Amino acid sequence: MNYDSYGEVENGQQTYRGIAEELPENAVIIGWTDKNGTHFDILFVYTALGYGDLQGGLRPRKDLFVSIMRYGAFAFEVNEADTHPGYYEEKLATRGAFGTELAEKIAELINGVRRELHKIP
Repeated sequence: MNYDSYGEVENGQQTYRGIAEELPENAVIIGWTDKNGTHFDILFVYTALGYGDLQGGLRPRKDLFVSIMRYGAFAFEVNEADTHPGYYEEKLATRGAFGTELAEKIAELINGVRRELHKIP
């Protein structure tokens, strides 16, 4: 993981790879910062078991589930790694709640994890 001087997880290749390597076997939760004063607790789950009729296009065992605690959660396809920041903001928070710079940092994080997951056989 990449860490700042306060021990918060921040964006970087080691973070993306570290999360992706754990996800096939474990859920991962991180205390994340955008390096601009924002802290989110973010939960990643991959290969989730699913029961019942799920709505909204959710696909257990195929999608990456992301939850920003106290904000929102959604699932994203792994094979599409370059999703626009506005899409994440729409799915994980009230539209416009993050602002452009924060939405871009969240997109960097999730897109980075998705790219790394795509590399895992």
